[in-house]
Amino acid sequence: MTYALILPASNLVASGVQRAVYLHPTDRNKLIKVLKSNSDMPRRRNFNGVMDRWFPSTRLRQIRKEYTEYLRVMLKHPEPEFHAPMSHMFGFVSTNMGLGCLTERVMTPDGQLGETLGAKVKKGTLTDEQLSLLNDTVARLFTHNIRASDMNPKNFVFGQRDNGSGPGPEECVLVDGFGDIHAIPVRSIGKWSNRLGLNDSCKRLAQNTGLIWDAATREFSR
Repeated sequence: MTYALILPASNLVASGVQRAVYLHPTDRNKLIKVLKSNSDMPRRRNFNGVMDRWFPSTRLRQIRKEYTEYLRVMLKHPEPEFHAPMSHMFGFVSTNMGLGCLTERVMTPDGQLGETLGAKVKKGTLTDEQLSLLNDTVARLFTHNIRASDMNPKNFVFGQRDNGSGPGPEECVLVDGFGDIHAIPVRSIGKWSNRLGLNDSCKRLAQNTGLIWDAATREFSR
């Protein structure tokens, strides 16, 4: 079988529960997320793990929800100046590791992968400027009513994105976890329910990072 892209093992940069992330072999501005086979997934005893084993289609449902949310947001904001708080998505590609999802790469000025919020908090390197960038991203999630169901510290990345003419300024980007992936899609009912969900997600993010969340101002602080 001929694949569109060959992903060498050396291009693997991250491995989550559901997907492995590879550097694109020819485009430095993109990453490829490949859905893991059932045999490569860690065995989890929680609800999601049980669903993965007994109802494998739920894994595909999460990817559909992610793309559906991206399409919903981008079609609602076709204006060129729209600044999406989440990473851009570019469809699918066949690879030697399986079906890959093409996504935007957030990187440092020297071309390395951007650093996650979780990594910065752990090392104590989160600056006041980066905290402001995080608050800017969260503000846009609320303003544009974006459904983000998994706002964990690993899903926020600091770095630059290509703006068409080269690297843009440093920003904080939600690179995963958007879409109403819950079994009962409460966040899709309306703006009010999604805002309640976003507020709850921000509370958990604060607990996991040691930051303080103010629901009134919708901002994090130390």
